[in-house]
Amino acid sequence: MADQGEQYEKSWILYHILDRFIGSPEILATRRSIELLWEYIRKSTHKGMLQVQTGSFYEGIEMTGSDIDNMLVDTTVEVTYPFHDSGILLESKDKTVFIMRDAPHSRPGYVTLELVNLLPRCNSLTMQSIVRNGDRFFISSEICRKNIADRVANCEKSTVVEHGPAATYTLKHNTVSIGSDLVYSFPCSQWPLEAYEWVSRPRLHGWPDKASRDQIVQGGCHLVPVGDRTSADTFLQWRISFTAAEKKLVHSLTHTQFLVYGLHKYFLKQISDRLKQIFGDEDILSSYIIKTVIFYVVESTPDSLWQEKNTFFCFILCLKVLIAWVNAGYCPNYFISNNNMFLGKVHGENQQKLLHILVELYNMKWECLSVGTAIQPSIGKRINSVRDGAWQLVLSRPTESERNCDIKLYHGVFIGVLEYDSLPAQLSLLSKSKSDIDEFIAYITAVRALSYTGMGIFEKHIPAKGNKEKYKYLRKSKNLMQPLSTVCTSPGLLTLATYYYQTGNYKKTLEICEHMMSSFQLYILGRLQLDDNDADQYESLYCGRGYTLLHKCKDVCVASVFFPFDCVQFCPYQLHPEFTKGTRNDQLLTPPLPYAVFLTFLCHHELGDTRRRDAALTHLQAVKYDKKQGVGENWIVHNFLGICHEMVGDTRQALREYRDSMRSKTYFQFLNGAKERIERLQHSQ
Repeated sequence: MADQGEQYEKSWILYHILDRFIGSPEILATRRSIELLWEYIRKSTHKGMLQVQTGSFYEGIEMTGSDIDNMLVDTTVEVTYPFHDSGILLESKDKTVFIMRDAPHSRPGYVTLELVNLLPRCNSLTMQSIVRNGDRFFISSEICRKNIADRVANCEKSTVVEHGPAATYTLKHNTVSIGSDLVYSFPCSQWPLEAYEWVSRPRLHGWPDKASRDQIVQGGCHLVPVGDRTSADTFLQWRISFTAAEKKLVHSLTHTQFLVYGLHKYFLKQISDRLKQIFGDEDILSSYIIKTVIFYVVESTPDSLWQEKNTFFCFILCLKVLIAWVNAGYCPNYFISNNNMFLGKVHGENQQKLLHILVELYNMKWECLSVGTAIQPSIGKRINSVRDGAWQLVLSRPTESERNCDIKLYHGVFIGVLEYDSLPAQLSLLSKSKSDIDEFIAYITAVRALSYTGMGIFEKHIPAKGNKEKYKYLRKSKNLMQPLSTVCTSPGLLTLATYYYQTGNYKKTLEICEHMMSSFQLYILGRLQLDDNDADQYESLYCGRGYTLLHKCKDVCVASVFFPFDCVQFCPYQLHPEFTKGTRNDQLLTPPLPYAVFLTFLCHHELGDTRRRDAALTHLQAVKYDKKQGVGENWIVHNFLGICHEMVGDTRQALREYRDSMRSKTYFQFLNGAKERIERLQHSQ
């Protein structure tokens, strides 16, 4: 056995590898600030259906394959217990109301929902799932789950499978696949009777503290459409979900506790292939079980244990608890401890096999961090590399944290989709912001909302009567777009360039496009990894120099240009075929560099300057192969080229680009108008 000094040294290395791999306190704080902003905006603007983001990614753990999960909360529905003080809800005229009833022959935590008040304009998902049972009406979890899966399949144009309460689908982008779960749910403002033991049970170490417990209890719970797998009849059963409470608990973990949680998630991912090979289902040991282990261990141990020098010991302690549970065949739900989550899954031969695997890994000690190939290099290999002198894996440059936080902020403020009516919420956030980061987030999203509003007002000038009224709408539209143009080249300046193009000011359009094409830009790619060279160049030019976030954002940050589908007239008419493919809630995304070159081509075409027009087409053909913004990531670049070839009379080359566009394995193919363009050209021939 290695001596204590070596254990502490290796644990220190492990802690700092995890700090780099999972996230530093500064990065986690930035992620959560962004998450809180979007949560506030969604709550302020939702219209009967609130989207709550859950899963590893939104807990702050970003690693290959992190879940992007969403829960849809139907806020036109309220679920209550049959208490004497629930009369207000029972008499409710503006909500559909269900009462929780016991679910016979099921584990604690499962209920049926009896309908007591039906809203005339009830959500169709709910309405279609209501069934008669004797002289009463209930809502079927089975029907509801199937209906939501069908809707997701139709909206996402993806294969959907039912997985527990979730509709699970995959977005494919070249070689990258992003799995996502969507769970439909009903809110209950009351804390479940079955979970009162959690509130009052003794806590020797004060976690979670009383204030946190009170806040969690006041938040109530949710009901999700899945029955107890150990029950013979699950048709009407719904599960009580503590998703909101769990998110609060994860956010209350100390940094060491959070890193150990992340390490266990990594560990589970590394052994998932082996579990699938043996059991045919890697979910025999789910991430929810891992989270439950972490909660119980944190509750039963003092804060003083969770130090960086004890990182590996804490990891092994959690693994030991999991082994004890598997050996006993009992995994207590964290909130409803008499609900054994192993029932129906971890028993008999499966139980013995799983126990053997976990004990084998436990006996490997430090070497267990080297198993698996899902994420490479493994944590174990990284530890050995540091001990061999690769200190860059644990020691970061002073400016690296600034760089990483900045890039995370840029992603957060430009990738999220905004609604037109979100502006009041953002202005409210702006007035309440206390830190520079909060102010930056609120300001950028507020001016984005202003710009969206400007696009909507642009539409009004078309049916307006008389030049004076038309000019009034155009001026107002431009004024609303200008604030965003002062903080970023794209979408800000390029949105303004689109306005100038649509109003015939080709000179101003060309000036903006030239700026976009001639300077260093940091392109924000959503979930995809930022190019290391770009990130390093950004760090060299802008970090550690005392620049404000707004200054850095204005100088260098570019994101895709968004065209809302209910603002079709604002978008150049050449792109209108895409607008026939989606709904008013969709948006057309165009990468900034190809779009700037495309606008340049259109301007020179309108001006009759064939020499510069042809030069722009040549430039666009070169941009086609850009690693980040070319056709490898964006099918629409093929369409830009096809449109340009059409306009210069090269139908053969246009058809080739449109066909390549249809074959592109990139996101949002269902919005692609290439097929219609091909049919039009073939018909005209």
